[in-house]
Amino acid sequence: MIESPRPRGGISRTQALIFAAALALALGLALFPAFPSELKVREGDVASRTFRAPRDISFQSDVLTEKRREEAAAAVPDSVVFDPGVQTEQLAKVDAVLGEVAGVRNSLALTPQAKSAALGRIANLNLSQRASSLILSFNDEQWTAVSDEARRVLSEVLSESVGEEATDSARDRVRELISQELGSDQALVVEELARPLVVANLRVDQARTDEAREAARAAVVPVQVSFARNQVIVQSGDLVDATELEALREAGLLSPGLRWDTGAAAGIVALMAGAFLGAYLYLFQPPSVHSNRHLLMVILVVVVPVLVAKLYLPLIFPDDSRHFLAYMLPLAAAPMLLAALLESQLAVAVVALLTALLTFTAVYLPNLSSVAATGPLDSLRMVLVTGFGGLAGVFAVHRAERLNRHLVAGVAVAVIVTAALMGVWLLDAERRALDIPWMVAAAGVNGFLSAFIALGAFLGLAFLFGITTRVQLMELSQINQPLLRRLQNEAPGTFHHSIIVGNLAERAADAIGADSLLVRVGCYYHDVGKLLQPGFYVENQMGGENPHERLEPRVSAQIVSEHVRGGLELARKYRLPQRVTAFIPEHHGTRLVTYFYRKASQEKGEVDATDFTYPGPKPQTRETGLGMLADSVEATVRSSPDHSPERIDTLVEEVITERAMEGQLDDCDLTLRDLKTIADSFKATLRGVYHPRLEYPEPTEAEKRRAVSLVRFPFRGATFPQQPPGLLDIGRRPKGGKARRDL
Repeated sequence: MIESPRPRGGISRTQALIFAAALALALGLALFPAFPSELKVREGDVASRTFRAPRDISFQSDVLTEKRREEAAAAVPDSVVFDPGVQTEQLAKVDAVLGEVAGVRNSLALTPQAKSAALGRIANLNLSQRASSLILSFNDEQWTAVSDEARRVLSEVLSESVGEEATDSARDRVRELISQELGSDQALVVEELARPLVVANLRVDQARTDEAREAARAAVVPVQVSFARNQVIVQSGDLVDATELEALREAGLLSPGLRWDTGAAAGIVALMAGAFLGAYLYLFQPPSVHSNRHLLMVILVVVVPVLVAKLYLPLIFPDDSRHFLAYMLPLAAAPMLLAALLESQLAVAVVALLTALLTFTAVYLPNLSSVAATGPLDSLRMVLVTGFGGLAGVFAVHRAERLNRHLVAGVAVAVIVTAALMGVWLLDAERRALDIPWMVAAAGVNGFLSAFIALGAFLGLAFLFGITTRVQLMELSQINQPLLRRLQNEAPGTFHHSIIVGNLAERAADAIGADSLLVRVGCYYHDVGKLLQPGFYVENQMGGENPHERLEPRVSAQIVSEHVRGGLELARKYRLPQRVTAFIPEHHGTRLVTYFYRKASQEKGEVDATDFTYPGPKPQTRETGLGMLADSVEATVRSSPDHSPERIDTLVEEVITERAMEGQLDDCDLTLRDLKTIADSFKATLRGVYHPRLEYPEPTEAEKRRAVSLVRFPFRGATFPQQPPGLLDIGRRPKGGKARRDL
């Protein structure tokens, strides 16, 4: 099986491709133009804010078109036709009325008052008091003339077309049509008999009317409505009518549909973002990102802020009240987390990526821009706040070794966000003094939340993803840590060696830009495996018996190399972080246990080198490579009887050259320039460690007498009344000897 090439200490090409695809997919889902619920606005509601067109919009208004069509149809009059049946019907009614009136007139049982009352109860008859009296006073001839004239006049009026609107005028014609031969009293009665029965005799032809109105509706041209970008659709406080509700819907403000172009835009941006960050991780190989769990954490830290922003911004845009609520969003927390947990360089790249994604989310993603209606100044604010605020947080927590640095980072974010908002505010033609406290408040909330979230997530994610934090390293560097305390008590020589190696490597790490804190802590614990059998290591024998003198070289080599496996067991037991644990096997790499290998070769000739080889692996990072060099250099220089500066320089160069020639540094990223810098640092440090001391002159007689009178020597509770032997000889040089050197 052919594997993708994997740069040393980094991620492989396959991992980078999978990471890029996973990030693109996650960002595509986060940016996908779908929202939990649409904006709830109904006809007749009072607009809670001003709605503006997100872009140039032009559409055929169904509401306005239908309104115009209804108006056109309503303007078409009813189509009517003459109904001859109306005349016949009304003449039948007048005959019935006249018959009832005749019956009342001819009744012998009714009194005049009863007859008058009976006339008032006849349907379709509405007689005045005078007409009622006249009817009862007429003789039969007069009544017959009145009855005939009432029939004639009604028939003549209804023989012509009478519309609803002409009914009153037709009734007025009754008086004009009454024969002049009748007296005024008879004419009055004829009028009151006929007038109520004059009705419209034109009926609506519904089919023709509907046809005419439909033709009028069809003739109406659809109404085209247009809005320019940022033009107000509904003003805050206005009642929302049907026309405005339709415009809001067409603008995508109420029920944004899933449009292919919107989804495609989000997908393209997500793909570019995934490819950008995947390429960055593969090409620059941040040392702290070396596992799938770390890659997963990077995806979460990038995607979650984008998703939160997409859901949050529609709730607060547009900012018509100028409260700057959008800039309270603690976006700086994400790069702060990466800087604290992984790499500041990676965090800076993520700041650039988030700035682009958040600007796209707030401005160019159609479903958000339709709500926000953001302008150029809003875009500029988003870029400056996200970009510079994130950078401020990254720089503040870079290599932070104490948690209170997160609070400092929060203050830095707040200050930078305030400055960014103020800078854009000065360009705003609508600026006002009341904006300043709101900007300061928004920036303060942003900084506080960024620090709070970053600190909380820092502790949680470090545990969840197994990341070694600088806070952990600071705790592990304390001498009172249980494992270091054991090393100090049970293997003091090894402890002293580890402390010197840690200090030696730390200074060199600073010089080449490596993680000096990790190097120091890793070197403190690199030899903890010697706790299992401390007496088998020369630095802990204190001049006593050497047990290796009774053992074969192969057995001694196995015992010595066993401190690597034992150290890994202790690291698991005491839960040392993986980055610290890596120093235990990698500080020896796959080198030979040289002393016993050479001893065995001298005794037996050709021997199997595998029996004398450390299990490895070779150093995989700059830090563990530096630990190997520091360990080898310190041991070599300490074992040399000559600690002159010249000899120290030679030994340092020989050891570093030897490790390079052995190929032990092939898997780490130490360059030749780094090795030269490391050598110079080792030389300077070791010269200081093995510097010569000044030779003190002989004590004066006065000093001797004063010491005898003041010193109570606390050995076995004894008090020396006279000069303690050898106490005042400190600093003396033996005759013919050299000045002492302090180790």
